[in-house]
Amino acid sequence: MSRCTAGGMIAGLFAADQVIKRHIEENYDEKREEKTRIPHVILRKFYNRGMIFSSFEKVEDLPLKASVVGLVAIALADLKVFLQKGEKICKIGLILTTAGALSNTYDRIMKGAVVDYIGYDGKCKFLKRLTANLADLYVVLGALLVALRYARRK
Repeated sequence: MSRCTAGGMIAGLFAADQVIKRHIEENYDEKREEKTRIPHVILRKFYNRGMIFSSFEKVEDLPLKASVVGLVAIALADLKVFLQKGEKICKIGLILTTAGALSNTYDRIMKGAVVDYIGYDGKCKFLKRLTANLADLYVVLGALLVALRYARRK
């Protein structure tokens, strides 16, 4: 997989998340929830000013600084892995992780908060309180793929 292909994939994933975020911002208020065709998945608008699970939202600039540091670390990992041959699973994982980190960091810089929009409407009270976005899903899936690749080496 070439670096050009990876860059295009990152750009496409970033754009997909940003287009949905813009749609949510323009068409939803923070009280509106809408069911989707996917069971128990709803759309809603939530501005996450903190980090995961809205943690550290009251610590000034920490979420932004952590996002930027994380993005730089991922970019350095990208450089190392994309200079190697093979490593397809790891490269796909890094593409996903980079796109997610880039989209959420962009939100923090431009809006002061990450726009989350994917909610859960089921029986689990803990999950009902959470709201995520595609970028979050990219990061989780990407990290799992990278971890899977390195777990298979042992």
